[in-house]
Amino acid sequence: MSESMSKDKLNLINEIIDYIVSRPYVPEEFAKYVYVKAIDERSYRYGDKELNRLMDILGGMSAGEEFFYSKEEVVEMLRSYVSTLK
Repeated sequence: MSESMSKDKLNLINEIIDYIVSRPYVPEEFAKYVYVKAIDERSYRYGDKELNRLMDILGGMSAGEEFFYSKEEVVEMLRSYVSTLK
């Protein structure tokens, strides 16, 4: 993986973390944000299965309460992914 690609993924995840910690947490709104962000940033282009899985899980929370994660769980998932990039 190129350094540039890793930096781009790190920036993407950091933007999502900044979003979730800077405002009240509403799972449906957050899921829509992640879904749109993943499309806008074309996150699939990295070919990173773990990133794709994370975007699917977080974007999929809009499917209903049974798919919701707490704000703390979401932040932990995101930070855990970031730790794999370093």
